[in-house]
Amino acid sequence: MKEIKHILGSEFERSLLDAALHNLKDTDNKLRYNNFAYSIRELSRHFLHRLSPEENVLACNWFEPITDNGKPSRAQRIKYAIQGGINNDNLIELGFDVEELEDDIKALKKAIDSLSKYTHINPDVFAIKEEDIKRMSDNVLTQFKVFANRIKDSREDFKHALEGKIEEQMIDAVISNHYENVDSLGPHRSLEYSELTEYHIIDINERAIVVEVFGNIYFTLEYGSKKERREGDGLDINEDFPFQTKIHYKIGSEFPSKDFEIEEFGVDTSEWYGDIDDNELDDLVDSQIDL
Repeated sequence: MKEIKHILGSEFERSLLDAALHNLKDTDNKLRYNNFAYSIRELSRHFLHRLSPEENVLACNWFEPITDNGKPSRAQRIKYAIQGGINNDNLIELGFDVEELEDDIKALKKAIDSLSKYTHINPDVFAIKEEDIKRMSDNVLTQFKVFANRIKDSREDFKHALEGKIEEQMIDAVISNHYENVDSLGPHRSLEYSELTEYHIIDINERAIVVEVFGNIYFTLEYGSKKERREGDGLDINEDFPFQTKIHYKIGSEFPSKDFEIEEFGVDTSEWYGDIDDNELDDLVDSQIDL
């Protein structure tokens, strides 16, 4: 139970799980297992809908309506939960085994569908014996845990496989960006180089693969007018600052895509301001010029 509650992502889902289990305690009710199975099936539905919102699935380029109402099927929601908007042709280009992913999707759908048998009341599923309830309820909870973990693990494996393809592209993106909050540290500055310390794919949605990037950028902060610098009276200070940003790579036939957007860089200059105030900086510049 602790494992399952840890997997669930909202208080509503955890409360629904508690309510499903409460059905099993109602020993005078001949439908107690049927009510339990129905509740767990609904829990799996809410869990899957949270991972795969309808509007996101409908916006995927691989989506085709296959249900009577045009809404995403359970299999399509599972597909989105694992691979987002990346279609099978893209997956093949990226070197993924599409057949294996499709088999995973079928297995996960089958695990949910198996609960439906007990939500339709027939003589063979009515007034189930106590020993059968214990065995079957244990099995259902195990299946749900396997179902939820398999989606999570497949998604993480998918992210890790893609992460191995992005470092150089991200470095180029970092270097080409403008760092506004560093400009305030000096009249002029030049970017020497940058280095990545960490990066992770944090989302694969219907339109993009989102990578969170951490690193350091190295600057030379330049003080003094052009005349002062020509006469050797300027001052250069070498500094480095940590940064954090996100890069949104548009989903296409290649990854990293050349079509990407960079969020505004969060360059942490707090250490600079903590180390030196304006008066100290003026004194430092004046002393260097005097020298």
